[in-house]
Amino acid sequence: MTEKDAKYYTNSGIEKTNHGDFQGAIKDFEKAEELLPDWALTHFSKAIAYHHLKQLEKAFESYTRAIELDGKMTDAYYNRAHTVLLFDNLEEKGLRQALSDLQKAIELDEKFVDALYYSAVVKMKLKDYQGAVNDLDKILAIEPDAIHSRALKKLILQKYLKQEK
Repeated sequence: MTEKDAKYYTNSGIEKTNHGDFQGAIKDFEKAEELLPDWALTHFSKAIAYHHLKQLEKAFESYTRAIELDGKMTDAYYNRAHTVLLFDNLEEKGLRQALSDLQKAIELDEKFVDALYYSAVVKMKLKDYQGAVNDLDKILAIEPDAIHSRALKKLILQKYLKQEK
């Protein structure tokens, strides 16, 4: 078996993920990993299937492996942060882990609006209200009509920073 076979199984797994067959996709990704264990795309794609199945620990591990293999995989940082935010009993440590991943995603793509928004939400939960407003301002500079960002900024300014805006 060759790299070509690993790519075949990865592509097959992605196709199965797109059609909602997450268990079948995971089996294909595992075959691909046996053939080509250091291909970040396979680990990232497997993480997405686990994420859909709400197997958050396994998704986290697979996103982490993808990041270890390709430190510029913006979506892996974003998705890993999203996974952390779904954990039960999320505490400050988890929020800080998610924020670190979101900041890395933003560093890799400064116009990643979804990462900026979740960064603002996490900062708000960590009581860094000004940091949250700064992220929301970045979003509004990119997308002036971003209604949710505008509303969250207004809430933070009025409720937490006691400013009229």
